Amino acid sequence: MAIDSQQGPVQDTTKDVVLQQDARRAEVEAQYKKLCQSVLVWEVVGGGKDGGIMVREGCSLKSPELRQRLQTGSLVRELAERGERICYQLLRGNGPAAGWVSIKVKKTEMLASVSKKPVLEHEVQLLIRRLAMLPVPLQKVLSFPELLCKQITEQIYEPRVGCLDRLARETDGQWLKRALLKKPLDPSSFSGFSPRDALLQTLLADESLTPLQKCFPRLTSDGSTEYLPSMDPVAGLMPDTVSVLYFLEEKETKDKQLKSLRGIVRFGAQATQSMSRGEAEEDGEFAPGVHGGAEAMVLADAAVYLARISWNANAMLKKISCQFSKPCPCFQSLEISVTMGFEEDLQYGAGLLTAKVNLKQDKNLISFAEVQLVSFPNKPMRCPANLPPKCTLAPPGVDWVPPELAQSRLPLPAKLQPYNQEEYMTAAFKLPCMRFPKSCAAVEELGREEQERQRGRLKHVRANRPVRGGEMRNDLCFPGGLTPAAISFEKYFEKAVNGILFDGILKLGPQATDALFLKDGQNVLDGSISMVAHCGMALAALDDHLAHLPRCDGREKTSITWKLELELNALLPIGQELDFECFCPFKQTGPVGNQVTGEIRYENQILALLSAIITSGDKSEVLDNQTDKANN
Repeated sequence: MAIDSQQGPVQDTTKDVVLQQDARRAEVEAQYKKLCQSVLVWEVVGGGKDGGIMVREGCSLKSPELRQRLQTGSLVRELAERGERICYQLLRGNGPAAGWVSIKVKKTEMLASVSKKPVLEHEVQLLIRRLAMLPVPLQKVLSFPELLCKQITEQIYEPRVGCLDRLARETDGQWLKRALLKKPLDPSSFSGFSPRDALLQTLLADESLTPLQKCFPRLTSDGSTEYLPSMDPVAGLMPDTVSVLYFLEEKETKDKQLKSLRGIVRFGAQATQSMSRGEAEEDGEFAPGVHGGAEAMVLADAAVYLARISWNANAMLKKISCQFSKPCPCFQSLEISVTMGFEEDLQYGAGLLTAKVNLKQDKNLISFAEVQLVSFPNKPMRCPANLPPKCTLAPPGVDWVPPELAQSRLPLPAKLQPYNQEEYMTAAFKLPCMRFPKSCAAVEELGREEQERQRGRLKHVRANRPVRGGEMRNDLCFPGGLTPAAISFEKYFEKAVNGILFDGILKLGPQATDALFLKDGQNVLDGSISMVAHCGMALAALDDHLAHLPRCDGREKTSITWKLELELNALLPIGQELDFECFCPFKQTGPVGNQVTGEIRYENQILALLSAIITSGDKSEVLDNQTDKANN
């Protein structure tokens, strides 16, 4: 949901916000000091004539060679060492995010320790500080074992024999039992919220509510099912993005026991819809409003989570329709609630769950969603066909972390400045493109930009005006670089016969997973992830493209996502290059704004369909009236 400066900044200078920001800085500083003592950094000095040095999948010199070389001048972190070879993690530069390289080849030095180069000391310290911003579990990853991740995913989602289908046939409610937490709980144990937060204290004190923890099932070596606490994009896998705590509410009626969900949500700096980047690295400010994709991701997550723990374990999101009523603020405690009812799905003879989700600030409705979830005992959703046996999973690099994130700030009030299409087009297509994250970047992007240019298609880069006012320029946002190792994309703009479109390559990385397994009772990475992406990541990936498309022919003064709908046809895989396309017809099809559609494909299989209504600021009265009708 793009928020123009005309909306006005939302200032929050409360003591709790300051304390939370100070606590986050202290956490990063503590991790930085630990990493300084343990991280060994190398500079790539060889391969100058060949465009870099060779990278292999494994330690053996007979293991497969990766398609890209590690560029000369790159900085890498040593993860493991075997004689004259190391497993690395890319910190700065170009090339595969991880792999095995040789320190020396025939007595020629390929890597040099940066400890011998004082000139690089400041840059290395900055890179280590960026690394410290990662969640602690991801800092400890040596490598994502691809085969194990694939096996874990098959164990979870395999029809009839997978964990979710097996649990759907059981009646003992083990998943729900494992998710329930016993009261009383210490408010200070929830790091995303202030212990003095009034909403948190109210929810914890409510005797009718039982707090929940995120957990996920997987098979053990003896074939039994275990429930491990897990992380996902909503539960804390992305630092400074979303904090959430869910509570189960149970009510007895004459016919049955009804279960609903309530919770507290807080969006941080990395959920922002825009972060301006100036000429100086320290010039960073983020918009006080939450990106619509991050907001929709939470709405979808809450509905799926309630359905799985209280209805059917193999419940999957089929369709979601989100409507955004008001700008969603960062650094504010919001209340989320989910209720559900049942219908019959005659096509498959199984259940179709309809859930309704509300996100409120005090009594003000910020957004709501209607969600359809399916449970197919004999025909569950699956990953797309023809996926390769190996994935390009790798540990996340740290090139994506903007240095200004640690110093970013809420903006001062802005002066109103009119939208100027020429100014926007210059910033989106003609300015030197900012560096996009490399940790999960599309592999085969080399040379594509020139090919597209010859076809008359322009590479599009996100552009906005800083909230404090000033010139239009490239910026970052929730799916455009502030979600480390989660989403990357390359998109191109074209004017077609009947409309305008973006198309390109989308890739979901390790932090987009729907489950990263943790050791029981410890916040320590177990070493395996699900290779299925969180269902809300498709919303985040495409919402931003849909909102920016109408700006490219000047039809909107501002772009605000008012309504967003997604339909999933298959599970979204991690580590694969997926094609996407967004289209906006020249003739406006909606009474409120522009009707924009998008889809995600894999080898011509449509995995997800998405549509949105993008409106302008002067239609706000129409939106408020229609939203009031929907609420009533």
